[in-house]
Amino acid sequence: KNIDTYMHPASTLKVITGLAAILYLGHDYKFKTNLEVSARQVSSQGNIKVDNNGVLQGNVLIKFDGDPSFTTQSYRTLINTLVSAKVKKIAGDVIIDVSKFAGMSKGEGWSWNDLPICFTSPASTAIINRNCVFAQLQPNGIGEVATAKLNAASPISIQSDAIGVKQSNYGGNCELEANLYMKNQYHITGCVPVIGKNQPWPLSLSISDPDQWAVDWTNQLLKEKGISVYSIKIARSPQEGYTTVGSIESKPMSELVKYMLYRSNNLYADAIAKTVGAEFYKLPATYPRTTRALRAVLLKYANINLGNTYIVDGNGLSPHNLVTPHKMLEILEFINLNDDKIGFIKLLPVADESGTLHWRASTKNPPLGKNVTAKTGSLQNVSNLMGFMRTKSGTRVPFVFYTNSLSYDQKTRDLVKYHKIASPHLGYERYVLEQIYDEKVMGRDF
Repeated sequence: KNIDTYMHPASTLKVITGLAAILYLGHDYKFKTNLEVSARQVSSQGNIKVDNNGVLQGNVLIKFDGDPSFTTQSYRTLINTLVSAKVKKIAGDVIIDVSKFAGMSKGEGWSWNDLPICFTSPASTAIINRNCVFAQLQPNGIGEVATAKLNAASPISIQSDAIGVKQSNYGGNCELEANLYMKNQYHITGCVPVIGKNQPWPLSLSISDPDQWAVDWTNQLLKEKGISVYSIKIARSPQEGYTTVGSIESKPMSELVKYMLYRSNNLYADAIAKTVGAEFYKLPATYPRTTRALRAVLLKYANINLGNTYIVDGNGLSPHNLVTPHKMLEILEFINLNDDKIGFIKLLPVADESGTLHWRASTKNPPLGKNVTAKTGSLQNVSNLMGFMRTKSGTRVPFVFYTNSLSYDQKTRDLVKYHKIASPHLGYERYVLEQIYDEKVMGRDF
């Protein structure tokens, strides 16, 4: 039904990103974040040269690689390279190399009011703690301003003017709003529900300025290690004349792709997609260059021509993305026929078992539970599912179920929005999937 209609793929687009990464970069590809120093400050044995006062006479380069899994703990381990060399002062600059990716760090068409939330964290070259901050709003009673509290030390500032309201009054005309500004300053306004004994309200906030984020964390961690520095600068072009003295590697690409698909993580998806673009063209990855690379990889390695498919990011967040279910089925058929070589299906969530399919109402119960291996995709008015069904005879069948332009009456919409009921369309989704399991289409045998 409507198989050649262009529709919003939402997060099912991550299948294209993941497949391109596995085909081009391979299961074993790893991100590598390097700490480098001026070549003249490294001995022939590979040791950092410092004087008797612990002064390193030269620059230090932190070469970020777009690793979506890089954390502050990873960064501490990297900076410990300087601690082990007894560096107490850098008599030069710390240069943060962010040259691998270029252009915008957020995709074309992303919803403006989603931008302060962690699922839209920018996929920049420098990624630390997923470019995301976790905090809490502590209500102080009905009608009182709630207090913003960081869950852990982090180089940001949060101001709260949010007012506590009864739980029954939250929603509709009274919701929480997060505004973010340059240099990662946040302003929380609107309402926060007062639950029980002023139960804290969790916040997950996306970084607005990833370069400043990298500078601030670098400064904070160097101070933590007792290392002073002249200045910290951002470099947007590759730097020459440095020698690597420390490195942090990510887990293999297959594990990162699996995490991306299981959690439907948008930051991982765009970082992986941009890495395909950077490696394919040997140039800094912009969004246009990245999407051209995804097309080129699928054409070269899978003989799949995406044709008029319109792609602007690697994670499906943008409603500008358009693809036909027929084209997605072609991609799944390629995976199905070649999975013994590419090992992709094992990276997808399984119904009633893992990832975003663990609790999906349409697939959780028998006979679908554990027999559906698929990727979900949701945006406003969009709910998609595509993957593989293990039918009653044991046959693995690829399927694409796209539901776009969902719309309900106001009451139903509110009940779904505030998680009081499951979306009514899931009942029909289950009916169709059961038909596939029973090896029928519209009541007829395959």
